[in-house]
Amino acid sequence: MTTNEMYEKSDDAWLAACAAPGRRWFRLSGTFRTLETLFTITRWGALAWTAQAVMNRAGAHETWGLVAFAVTSVLAVGAGWTAGTLAERGARAVATGLRQQLTGALLPTAGRISEAGPAEAAWAMVDLAEDVADFHAQTAPMSRSASLSMVAVLAVTAAVHWPAAIVLVLTTALLPLNMRLAGLFAQHGADRQSAATRHLNAVVLDSFRGMRTLRELGAVGRRGRTLATAAERLNKATLSVLRRAFLSGMVMDVVITFSIAVNATYIGLSLLGYVQVPHAPRLDLFTGLLVLLVCPMYFAPMRARASAFHQRERATVAACAVRGIVKDTPAEVPRAAGPRLTEPVGVSLTAVRFRFGGADHDTVNADVEFAPGSWTAITGASGSGKSTLLSLIAGLRRPSAGSVKWQTSSVRQAPALGGCAWVGQQTVLLDATVRDNIRLGGPEATERQIRRAVDAAGLSGVIERLPEGLNTRLGEGGWGVSTGEARRIAIARAFLRGARLWLLDEPTAHLDADSEREVAEALRRATDGCTVIVATHSFLLAAAADIVLTIDDGLLHEARLVNAR
Repeated sequence: MTTNEMYEKSDDAWLAACAAPGRRWFRLSGTFRTLETLFTITRWGALAWTAQAVMNRAGAHETWGLVAFAVTSVLAVGAGWTAGTLAERGARAVATGLRQQLTGALLPTAGRISEAGPAEAAWAMVDLAEDVADFHAQTAPMSRSASLSMVAVLAVTAAVHWPAAIVLVLTTALLPLNMRLAGLFAQHGADRQSAATRHLNAVVLDSFRGMRTLRELGAVGRRGRTLATAAERLNKATLSVLRRAFLSGMVMDVVITFSIAVNATYIGLSLLGYVQVPHAPRLDLFTGLLVLLVCPMYFAPMRARASAFHQRERATVAACAVRGIVKDTPAEVPRAAGPRLTEPVGVSLTAVRFRFGGADHDTVNADVEFAPGSWTAITGASGSGKSTLLSLIAGLRRPSAGSVKWQTSSVRQAPALGGCAWVGQQTVLLDATVRDNIRLGGPEATERQIRRAVDAAGLSGVIERLPEGLNTRLGEGGWGVSTGEARRIAIARAFLRGARLWLLDEPTAHLDADSEREVAEALRRATDGCTVIVATHSFLLAAAADIVLTIDDGLLHEARLVNAR
């Protein structure tokens, strides 16, 4: 089932469909849960038989009863352990399936950039997938085993003493209403807890990400109070959920305890001879003890189902959040296919429009062609749509209308993810060596290819001054190199990809004049013979372009013609 097909379903159907990856394990787990019930009934029967044998001083029966009790105890424990292991395996499969969907939606390989923020994305990947998986691990095996287990207990009880079975049946009628009330009671609390968790995640992430700015502004203390308030809000919401769960559980426990107490009182009085139901079979120690031992087992599935009502509300909230993230992820996405395009790539945008959800105007409204091998600069105010236009050309977003095509002398195709080089104003450098950071652009690159990329990006002098050259380890975020040097590492990484289309999003932003010049020169060397489209405020980069376009309210206008490079 594709993501889009799942999205067409109702919320309940979508939540149920999430169990598909683990359904096989859940079925097996439910089967072993039923076996556990049967072995447990047999175990209690053996115990009751042994007690009767002790009362009758039948030594042989005592021995066989103890042997049967030991064997069935081992079988019951083994069946329960196996059921739990299988349910955990199914939960892992469900969580993995959801995380794969989320990965496809959150990363550019999905054919779009998700509008989910980093905090919501992390929350979905870490917590929400587990909430849905835990719900299915608890309820899916139970839905298979609960009815069979209850029927087995009721059948044994009716076989040995039918009045006790009637008490169980009458008490059962009170439980569904309590379970329904428990679920309705928990829903509001689960929604509040979810909102509080999302808010706390966002506050924590923003606080860590902006710690330097907060410290410079002297706002750390104020941010700490905001964080404490968000944590207290989540604490109150969680306690509210726990109170509701405790109250509804207490009501169910009262009903179950009452049923067991009625049966226990009846059996006790019957054994003493004070009560005798007409036409009922005679009660002895074996019968009375067996009924008392199996009665709690009859209510165990209902107790688990009541607990699942609370888990269901949590899982429903989680599934809705996950569904909102993955809803627009296409089932199949064009990817860079071999052989790699070896000619400069032209780009055509035909009646392309793009509008963010909920916006009242188009962010991009373009009808333009970029010639193969040309350098085009796109200028415009911040927020005018430059980065969005680049993401449409790269295939990271899908246009609301119109089409984007890449073309060479022999090929015309939709944008292929991974088929172009991208350099932005933020360079991500890993806590690894310079060589490893450059090799991200081509994991199979040889040493000679890496050296060519270093030369093309103008990094040779930088590498020479580093203590261990290419083997110098950079700290997380690029500690050890300047911002301009980090940009040139990104250029070397892009060069290593061998792409003939380069998309540059403010590649010289926040650089001083010398660093800007060095990065511009590196780009001109690295992109020789390639098609380059750069969104920039830099006069230096615009002056290096063949054509300069200005974007205003999403519309592209030719600003001026600049001499070819």
